[in-house]
Amino acid sequence: MVFSLHNYQDDARSYKHKIQHTSFTYIFIWVRKLDFTALQRRRIEAAEMKLLRPLAGYTLYDHKTNDYTRRELRITGILDSIDEYRRNWLSHVQRMPQNRIPLKSYHYRPHGRRTIGRPKKRWREQL
Repeated sequence: MVFSLHNYQDDARSYKHKIQHTSFTYIFIWVRKLDFTALQRRRIEAAEMKLLRPLAGYTLYDHKTNDYTRRELRITGILDSIDEYRRNWLSHVQRMPQNRIPLKSYHYRPHGRRTIGRPKKRWREQL
């Protein structure tokens, strides 16, 4: 029996990919309801690429773009997945009857004065 290093590396990469996918799934469940500023989105993408780059076998010094790394691993970005989830949820809420609470809360507009400072980013502004 001949031991092939190439097959071993492919198996290790697939196991790493499964572990990465599982950990991102848990992160995705927690993060999908949060609203992100531009700075937070950049930090999330940087953390994601810090995990993906070693999976693909690259370092920062290889100068591979994030899109190239994702295409090679056949992975969509976590921010793209979150945006897709939000669009799907919005279309789900818009199909609801008018008396449902999620639809009422989506269309709710508070009355009165706002607090001092920068306005908080709302879920609807993230779409």
